[in-house]
Amino acid sequence: MNKEVYEYNKTLNRLCVIRNSISMICFTILSISFNHWWIILFSAFFTASIKDSE
Repeated sequence: MNKEVYEYNKTLNRLCVIRNSISMICFTILSISFNHWWIILFSAFFTASIKDSE
């Protein structure tokens, strides 16, 4: 794998983790504030993933 591609994938993975963390935190706050546990399950719909192309 090329070093530039590796760095690009590394950056994309970091951004993906940040995006997923923000989504989980927001839905957890909503769940706590409205006192409904099932709201946190909707955070699974907003998770992102990155597939490495080799």
